[in-house]
Amino acid sequence: MLKKIVTTVGLVSVFGASTAMGAINLSSANSVGAVPINFASESIGVGDVQAGAGANFGTTFFNVNDAATSIDVVLTTGFVGGVTNDADYYVKVELTNGAYGQVAEAMTLASSPVNSGSAALFSGGALGTSSAIYKFDISAAITATATLTVPLTKLGTNGNTSVKMSIFETLTEANKAAGTSIATGSKQILKFVAGNVTTTVPGSETAQVSSDFLKYKSGATTDLIGEYGSVVLSELAATLDAGDGSAIASTDMYTASTSVVTWTGDLSNGTWYLDAALCGAAAAPPTADKLVLNAAKTSGTLKLTRLIAKAVLCNVADGTSVINAGSISYGINYTPPANHAGATDTTGILIGSIIQNGTTQNINYLTTFSDYNQRVYITNRGTTDATYGFTFQSESGVTATAGTAATGTSKAGTVLALKAKDIVTLTGKTRTAATLKIVGTPGNFGISTQQVNLSNGATDTVLYRGADRN
Repeated sequence: MLKKIVTTVGLVSVFGASTAMGAINLSSANSVGAVPINFASESIGVGDVQAGAGANFGTTFFNVNDAATSIDVVLTTGFVGGVTNDADYYVKVELTNGAYGQVAEAMTLASSPVNSGSAALFSGGALGTSSAIYKFDISAAITATATLTVPLTKLGTNGNTSVKMSIFETLTEANKAAGTSIATGSKQILKFVAGNVTTTVPGSETAQVSSDFLKYKSGATTDLIGEYGSVVLSELAATLDAGDGSAIASTDMYTASTSVVTWTGDLSNGTWYLDAALCGAAAAPPTADKLVLNAAKTSGTLKLTRLIAKAVLCNVADGTSVINAGSISYGINYTPPANHAGATDTTGILIGSIIQNGTTQNINYLTTFSDYNQRVYITNRGTTDATYGFTFQSESGVTATAGTAATGTSKAGTVLALKAKDIVTLTGKTRTAATLKIVGTPGNFGISTQQVNLSNGATDTVLYRGADRN
């Protein structure tokens, strides 16, 4: 008996008909939910694989288990179908980059009127294969909104799996590589993505020149607290667990209690620990929050559980050692859950940087002796003016009083010459040592002294820091 097919006018709108919640309508431009669906690569079961069979022989597929029906597929028939009697339709299901992780499951028909037909597995659909043919029988005329649903509770995949469903009038057409169908639809239904999201917000701190780099700059003042950025772990939204199709959770990707975070850099100054924003526990950081340092104090570790609880790297400086310029990075060594691929380890991610906001230079000998004319030269090669200041360290019995040139500004792109007699007034003796501090990028400045013997014109020049002879 010939089949009676009435093509529905406005077929595109029919293809947009609603389907069972969670299933993907291959013939609809607007399936329920977004496709392809994300599955976290970290949640792939290490031993949960399917060996390919038939044309897939020699290929191993990772299984995605979907008890939640998120990757079940649906095809809207799109035509009015009359009773088939013994002239049944045939529905072909084809997987690309995928294979059956269990024998092809039963196809169901949703139609108006209800119970107006059935679809039974006819051929194919064996474990490890990628196609199956169902025999589709119509016992009472169906409308164009009828749908055929195929569950994919366990699907072998190597990622980016697509499913194509096609309805054929004859088995001959269904068996062809490119048979002529009367309805068809296809979509990529899933992909593997990294479900573990690490958000790093690096922080920077400034060691203050006015404190001899023993403290951090804090607004207009200084303190001992350094805050070096945060690390927050989360799960990618709308991403599922390959183990059961539920929303991905951290426990599907790593075991926090045994995963280890390592920070690397100069950690020799003070105490390094984790805290919430603003590093509020600096007065007495709990032992559990302190980094466990190696002997050289070049790296420190803590379990990932502490980082999840307190995301910010903090330092309370000891106030006696120089805070050196440099950078701090971190990495995470993840312990995967049992039989899971687990999150990918990371290393060398910048979490913080430290700068010194100036130059400090000890001047070993400064004299106001009348037979000498001594000058200090400051060369500013930068593009920004910089303030400077001298302090003095004198012998017993010597009093050093700062002069008019003891503080001032070194103009950008210039050489500033300062007479020793204008820098300091000395009583008791005519010599002292001094410390020069310049607020500016250290590499931009040269510092030297030059002493001229007024009786014979001999000169003595001392180069201290990147200075040119003047």
